[in-house]
Amino acid sequence: MVPPTAGDAVPLPCSTAPRWCALPLLATILFGGCTSESPASGSAPAIEAPPPPPPAPLSRFSLPLDYDFTSMLAVVERAVPRTIGSMDSVRMIGTDARRHYAFEARRQRFTAFALGRELHLRAVVGYQARGFYKPIVGPTISAGCGDETEPPRMVLELATPITLTDEWRLASRVRLVRLAPASDQRRDRCDVGLVNTDVTDRVIEAATGAIAEQLPAIDRLVGDIDLRPRFEEWWKLLLQPIGLAEGVWLLLGPERLGIGRVTGEERTLHVPVTLHARPTVVTSAAMPAVDSTPLPPLGKDTASGGFHVLLDGLVDYATASRALGAAIGDRTITQAGRTISVDSVRVRPAARGTLELDVSFTGDADGTLRFVGTPRYDRVRRELTVPDLDYALTVNDRVIRTFAWLRDDALRETFRERAHFPVDDAVARGRALLLEGLNRRIGDAVTLSATVDRVEVKGLFVTRDGLLVRAEATGQASAAVKP
Repeated sequence: MVPPTAGDAVPLPCSTAPRWCALPLLATILFGGCTSESPASGSAPAIEAPPPPPPAPLSRFSLPLDYDFTSMLAVVERAVPRTIGSMDSVRMIGTDARRHYAFEARRQRFTAFALGRELHLRAVVGYQARGFYKPIVGPTISAGCGDETEPPRMVLELATPITLTDEWRLASRVRLVRLAPASDQRRDRCDVGLVNTDVTDRVIEAATGAIAEQLPAIDRLVGDIDLRPRFEEWWKLLLQPIGLAEGVWLLLGPERLGIGRVTGEERTLHVPVTLHARPTVVTSAAMPAVDSTPLPPLGKDTASGGFHVLLDGLVDYATASRALGAAIGDRTITQAGRTISVDSVRVRPAARGTLELDVSFTGDADGTLRFVGTPRYDRVRRELTVPDLDYALTVNDRVIRTFAWLRDDALRETFRERAHFPVDDAVARGRALLLEGLNRRIGDAVTLSATVDRVEVKGLFVTRDGLLVRAEATGQASAAVKP
């Protein structure tokens, strides 16, 4: 069905799909809960089943995940050795065979913080060093710097962007940001005093090489962190039907998950995940059975485009009769000097997607006029109307022969104008019910929150039990997952 443009009326479409049974979704809840009034069995017209609803539009639910990355520190602590170098390992300074040095550095524990899209790991490294000088004549002399109480210090800082692979594992590409003296103070440099030999830069160079060798190991260990079991638990929760009311259920219909650009703040990484789903509303006395769909591979996504949910509501004919009776009745109609008062209006289904209105009246004429017309939804007035309402001449022959003036065109136009009633209350009830279903906690880990931007009527259908009002609700929704 092609949606009409703003201001147009929505015609009542017909269908030749007899197998489809219209689901009176939210029927008594949305539209007042009245006893259905069916046509008399002896004269019941052939009512075509309304077409099945189109496939549910693809909806996107924002699913931001906050990941406390301090748990990753243990991984990095295992990958980066606490001790670098050894005082027993003597190295030549440059190409000078007379000068050598040895060092041993001890790293403190890492601290972590997020900066933009990267996770940063920082540690203070204290070290001691000793220089050796072999003069041309005489024995080798040596001198050192640093001790266990006040060693020279360096700052080691690593950084990596963190993301998730399609197999739900953490992924990193760690790099060395800096390894430098902790301050400009003299205590954080190492001058061993042998012919002005400052080995600070030599120690940094050697330590940098040792740390660089460990970077691939860090990436491997981070890649071993498997988040699939946790996501599988959340996925199972999203598959479960959500009870909106007795016998009415919302199925989120999750299909896949996509990840956007990861950002961080302080100790938390913000992972923007988008849930792609096809939510539907169904009626069932018992909880509907759902397929146990396995967690799909994680895809890529950058935006959340809101949700779309189709709602079918049934206005039974008793409710429609009262609404049209209130719109048409309780008024006197004067035509050609004669006056009638409408006592009641009865609405029944007719053939080929039309409605039959039996208008009973008293006054200068007593009897019942029967009208037939096609219901439409007026998008501007937000009302159900019957703009082509006309006399069912064969049925009305006796009445019109007796009171010919009742067939006047002006009288027919009066009934056309009055044959309308709003559906705003029904739409508002559907909106409220959907909001209740999309703002709740699922299990112990997932909390849904949503806003409904609008509920728009897409079509009207005449069924044997009532007028089926098909509407589409759109809005924004998100799901917060407990870390």
